[in-house]
Amino acid sequence: MLKVGVMVSGRGSNLQAILDAVSAKKIPAVVSIVLSNKDCPALERARKAGVPAVFIDAKGKTREEYDELVLGELKKHGVELVVFAGYFRLVSKKFVDA
Repeated sequence: MLKVGVMVSGRGSNLQAILDAVSAKKIPAVVSIVLSNKDCPALERARKAGVPAVFIDAKGKTREEYDELVLGELKKHGVELVVFAGYFRLVSKKFVDA
């Protein structure tokens, strides 16, 4: 089963659509982790669905330092595919290359 990491920044309506499609077996994947640069409602949606949800504060970090922390979480959860579902932050080249 494909392990997906979902990046969010807001309410989580896109995340909910993904979670619903995975639950209905319309998407052959499992959401392994939901990550956000904001403490937002989408994280609570993930938790209610039993998915680990992590807020990583970007304050005081360069884009590269922040992305390194995010990549660490994604790798820790075995993520094979990253989905941006209303994620309102630019990512570094290092993130894209990974």
